[in-house]
Amino acid sequence: ATGYGRTKAVAAYYQHFTDKYKGVAKWHKNLGDEAVRFLKITNVSGRQYAFPEVTRRSNGSVSHFTMIKNYPVQGFATGDIVPIILLEIEKHLEIDNLHSLLVNTVHDSVVLDVHPAEEDAVLGIIKDINDKLSVIIQSYYDIDVNVPMLLEAKIGNNWLDTKDV
Repeated sequence: ATGYGRTKAVAAYYQHFTDKYKGVAKWHKNLGDEAVRFLKITNVSGRQYAFPEVTRRSNGSVSHFTMIKNYPVQGFATGDIVPIILLEIEKHLEIDNLHSLLVNTVHDSVVLDVHPAEEDAVLGIIKDINDKLSVIIQSYYDIDVNVPMLLEAKIGNNWLDTKDV
């Protein structure tokens, strides 16, 4: 964010962010350059995103820049990490011979139908996967995750009535 069309406070926030996290700003610049050069970008797992209409503007900025910055991060979370978490949860449910089931995913969330007698066992599975998350990602993608990641669990009779656990 350059501050164009934004309040001074918002522009100052983004400037502070890029000053503090210079590696992120450099990575974003590299993504923009990659998109302009190849009309696509590639995330750390190899997933590619096409940007056939990307251009470099006369002021040096890159069109579609918000998408270019967000796709690799969101795509890695939703398209790469969630599927392996699903596999890991399913494997644990089968190994433990539980009746609880995976029923859905919503963006970066996994939804399970937990048998009432298995609440502690399912939460134990989530904790176990959480404890090994970077090792699991490393084993699937050969990527050393150097940022904190955490699976959070909520439980309830429906989505409206959930509580953090």
